[in-house]
Amino acid sequence: MQNYDIVSADSHINEPPDLFMNVPQALKELAPKVVSYEKGDAWIMAPGAEPRFVSTSAVAGRKKEEYLKEPVTYANMCKGSFDPEARLKDMDIDNLDADVMYPGIMRYLERCANDDIRLACAHAYNEWMADFCKFNPSRLQGIGVVPMLDDNGGKNAVEAIKFAAKKGIRSVFLSQRDGGLPLNHPSAEPFWAAAEELNMPVSIHIHTTPFLRGLKPEQLALMGTKEMGITTVTLCMSEHVGLMMFGGVFMRHPKLKIVFAEGGIGWVPAFLERADHVFRVHKPYLGSTITELPSETWRKQCYATFQEDVAGIRLRDMMGVETLMWASDYPHTDTTWPDSKKIIDKTFTGVPANEKHKMISENAARLYGFKS
Repeated sequence: MQNYDIVSADSHINEPPDLFMNVPQALKELAPKVVSYEKGDAWIMAPGAEPRFVSTSAVAGRKKEEYLKEPVTYANMCKGSFDPEARLKDMDIDNLDADVMYPGIMRYLERCANDDIRLACAHAYNEWMADFCKFNPSRLQGIGVVPMLDDNGGKNAVEAIKFAAKKGIRSVFLSQRDGGLPLNHPSAEPFWAAAEELNMPVSIHIHTTPFLRGLKPEQLALMGTKEMGITTVTLCMSEHVGLMMFGGVFMRHPKLKIVFAEGGIGWVPAFLERADHVFRVHKPYLGSTITELPSETWRKQCYATFQEDVAGIRLRDMMGVETLMWASDYPHTDTTWPDSKKIIDKTFTGVPANEKHKMISENAARLYGFKS
């Protein structure tokens, strides 16, 4: 029997360059592809699009000051990014019993050329991820992907989540980053209903802040701008939570589970306190018809992942220990690999053993179906 002492609820892969070779012939010219540059390997998400370098998404094992010293390529990145056997070896080094893996470049699925290629890529990715996890399903679980909620009138997201479920995927990541329907839009209801019916948690992952997307290259190059973006990106998660709560998504779908991934947890208590205040003071005249305090909804239907978040851990009682899940973020820049156990012990100093176990193992194991 497998014992789960440490489970990462949010790690990543880097999709293999040939992932989209088998999309329908009519769509192949639109499929994302890898191109090698002097600066490293990069994905071109659509014809004529700017390259997105794998870069900091595959730097595990490098010293932080050397993350970008050498161009990152598929030849020199950690093989655990895309090879399941190598992945398990890296997990063993890090004392991880199980790993929940999010997409790499497919977090930018919405940047593909059109609805059709986005759906084809989602199918290709979900099938590949399901096969990846079959290498050792007791230790590996992959998060599938679905296209934007308004693709093909919302039908594509529903088709993608149903396809993923048939392949054995137990949870999906929603690509809704650069535009598309807000999460409380009525047209999104068929997707939320499908996720609830399939008992598949949906993940909303951190993304680049809207402020940075609007900057010109010379503005982005100003000292401190990038650091500001990385610092504040987690705070954008509160917008998604607020839309879904006050928009009634959770009320209409009481069995729906949402994971707010890589956003940390330190912001959650302040958000919930403010949201409960709005519920009591402002909701009566603003029109929302929800009948439950946001903090109560959070405890029933929401989860959040974090790496090193001492502030959030200290306020864990305000969120509910059962909603919090530790993560390693391998192989990205925030990763705690290969020192996760050491960092966990330091971060959780003074936390009762039973609560610590819930956050570093039990909650994720239960949500994603890892069984001892």
